[in-house]
Amino acid sequence: MAQKAQHAILRFVKHKAGPAGALEAHHERTKEKYASNPDIDISKSKDNFHIIQPTQKYRKEIDTRIKAAGCRTRKDSTMFVDTLITASPEFFTGRSKKEVQAYFTEAVAFMEKKVGRGNIFSAVVHMDEKTPHLHLCFTPITKDGRLSAKEILGNRAQLSQWQDEFHAYMKKAFPVLKRGESALVTKRNMAVQAVRRPDPPAAGHRKGGI
Repeated sequence: MAQKAQHAILRFVKHKAGPAGALEAHHERTKEKYASNPDIDISKSKDNFHIIQPTQKYRKEIDTRIKAAGCRTRKDSTMFVDTLITASPEFFTGRSKKEVQAYFTEAVAFMEKKVGRGNIFSAVVHMDEKTPHLHLCFTPITKDGRLSAKEILGNRAQLSQWQDEFHAYMKKAFPVLKRGESALVTKRNMAVQAVRRPDPPAAGHRKGGI
């Protein structure tokens, strides 16, 4: 039987500032239970690790960067991007934690080159679900100080280029990887294998839109 192709996986979800608190609770595992995601094994959450540790609440991280850059914002502005990076489950089979760390460290280095280290405020690897994966959050601030997810992520063709570059970068360290599919995923249609949506905000939390 032919061996399944092992793909490097890169996905983006654009957000206004509203969902920052709910995403923080999920990414940073601040809750005791996650009813909407039974795949999370809390007993394994101790194995989760940061490559970039946030120094304050997500909303504060976002606001501080936007204010420091002097960005103009609109009601419909994308304030931050949640990047999900993983690989086919087969890629992780039999790999040590050190090898898994090496994979995600390379992925973060790629993102630093693409969006700027100063824009990234959290990069956390979840080892407590079915497939190891990284959530990396960044503010889409351009080199000339504008808030523009459109310019950084681009259109469909530019997103395909993102995938080409990500695959080429990761394949240098992990030759077994094949190029994955290109997709820009909004929080309404996010569908990533083995990675479920975070719990919804608690009652009374005002939900932000796209």
